[in-house]
Amino acid sequence: MQTRNTFRALMICVAATAMLVAAPVSQAKPRHHRGASPDRLCTRAAQSTDLTADQKAAVAAACTQFQAAADAAHSAFSDAVDAARAEVKQARDAVHAACANGQGDTQACQDARDAARAARRQARKEVRAARKQQKADLLAAAGAFETAVKAALAPPSGGGGTGGDQGGGDNTGDEGEHHHPASCADYVSYAPADKQAALQAACDQLTADTTAAQSAFESARQAAIASYTDASAALHSACDGQEDSQACSDARAAFEQALVQIRADLEAAETQLRSDLAAAMATFRSTLETLFAG
Repeated sequence: MQTRNTFRALMICVAATAMLVAAPVSQAKPRHHRGASPDRLCTRAAQSTDLTADQKAAVAAACTQFQAAADAAHSAFSDAVDAARAEVKQARDAVHAACANGQGDTQACQDARDAARAARRQARKEVRAARKQQKADLLAAAGAFETAVKAALAPPSGGGGTGGDQGGGDNTGDEGEHHHPASCADYVSYAPADKQAALQAACDQLTADTTAAQSAFESARQAAIASYTDASAALHSACDGQEDSQACSDARAAFEQALVQIRADLEAAETQLRSDLAAAMATFRSTLETLFAG
């Protein structure tokens, strides 16, 4: 189960990355969002003794892609802010030129001031749109990163491969084989004809049990992300422009309490997942031992 445990630990890191990215962009400076980069996960994967060289390379590629996408999102937002500032500065310079030398009461000066106000309004709209786009880009990058890591660490083939990889090393020796089946389908094809139906049923059960366990974990993870997003939004709403208020202090306390509960929920979900996967594997191995006993 070591490889599966490594997979689950890495998925917890992915979940944390997604939760950090999901925080409202307006709550943090871009450098804070960079803290959500998968460097820690990449380091953990690179140092793992449970992953193959191909898996490590795939995870590293996913991390590189995520960082590139995050950098592009931050760069696009910065460019939009710089462009908005340039527009405002240009309008301000036009006001200075139109209203200098005692021309403050002229129509040209008034028009320039109106244009400057319009430029400021437009700049605010552009920055808000850029911030919204940045958040969408970061969320998309986090989703693509999670999908890529899952694909990199997934079994070679078939849903039953979740357990087949682990069972292969323990049971192929019973038949004198020196290679490891990649999935339950391989187990079935290697089995004697009179045992293939029973083994296929065991594989199907393993797949169902594993899928149910992973679905339950995914539901818990999504619930944790939703809880974080709600708590983060409540904090932002309470503290926006009133950081010293009692309402903001209460919201901070509630946010910290929510984080504690989220971590506890994720840890409990991971523990339950390991237990469910272990039970599914134990049932599968028991079936193998029964089928190939003697």
